Amino acid sequence: MNNMNGSESQRDLLRQLCDAAEARDPDRRQFLLKALFMDMEFYPALAVAVERARGFLETFELYYPDGGFARQILTQMVNTGTAPSRLPPEAQRNFEGPGAANFMKAVSDLAHALQPGPLPPRIGYLVSATVNAIMAELVEQYYGGRLDAWQIVRATPDTASARAIAYAFWLDEDVALLDIDHWLSVAESIEAHWGRQLR
Repeated sequence: MNNMNGSESQRDLLRQLCDAAEARDPDRRQFLLKALFMDMEFYPALAVAVERARGFLETFELYYPDGGFARQILTQMVNTGTAPSRLPPEAQRNFEGPGAANFMKAVSDLAHALQPGPLPPRIGYLVSATVNAIMAELVEQYYGGRLDAWQIVRATPDTASARAIAYAFWLDEDVALLDIDHWLSVAESIEAHWGRQLR
């Protein structure tokens, strides 16, 4: 991170987030992301989370050509800073494609974040949306070409074979590189939005 805006404490948190990204420490990443989001204006923090969700949008629409509602909801968030209080009925079905359920959880979390209420829970939804949007991409990247393994993980998640598949997924070199890259992109996005905030 070069020429970072933000206060000294914010810059320190951002460096820690980058370190946690490189270490692939899920709990630490989420803790630091929440701290950074809490220290930002709400709508720039929302924009960071929406950017991550939009990264999976075209993939989602390839799996679900009738899933245009997701694009409409994300567009509404970007254009008006609002979201429907309830997702449409077509968003409630069981999404079986790799990463699709994570993506829909991200969209749902974003919608919850835009409902009135205390700020900390709303920021928690933004963190969850970011995590699920990234996970959607990791899951699709790995299981998109391993649909038999995906069916095992979905159908029998508590079996030894499913656990072994999930472990192999998490340790896969391409998954690890993509995971780190996405979290570093989140850090870069936060830094970019600092420069757009009026303090």
